[in-house]
Amino acid sequence: FPVTIEWTVVSGGTKPEGNVHINDAAQLYAFDWVIKDAKRQSYKTDGLSNEDYYAFKKQVLAPCDGQIYLIVDGIQDNKPGTPNLDDPLGNYLIIETPNREFIYLTHFFQNSIKVIQNQEVKAGQVLGLCGNSGSVSGPTIHFHLQNVADVNIATGVKCNFEQIIAN
Repeated sequence: FPVTIEWTVVSGGTKPEGNVHINDAAQLYAFDWVIKDAKRQSYKTDGLSNEDYYAFKKQVLAPCDGQIYLIVDGIQDNKPGTPNLDDPLGNYLIIETPNREFIYLTHFFQNSIKVIQNQEVKAGQVLGLCGNSGSVSGPTIHFHLQNVADVNIATGVKCNFEQIIAN
């Protein structure tokens, strides 16, 4: 799991009513995560700034050992409620796993990615910080696993997490 603190799945699973990505073959088993408080809010006050969101600038970790296949960093973070449709993935990276599958982690904070292309990473290693870049309305981590690197021809792969506590 690419985090160490409690996050909430806001999109994921195998049913259309719970997963906004279900109609995209590559993202069939995708997850979107945010941090929520006891009142089920993802922000502290009015949600008008990224800094108001609990997830903003929280660490995103490597979910497994692998090699960094590709990185896109430098895309400006959005104002909450204003998705960037021109760069839907925002700042992102792709990890090639030892099984030759590809993990997409997207919506990083601008210029926060701490790894470089072709770098070997270990599970739990800090990759960067959660941001609000790409086609999202607030700070979010998007995760999906696919069978080939190219998102345009890929098929999503179901992912199972070890050492996760779900409530």
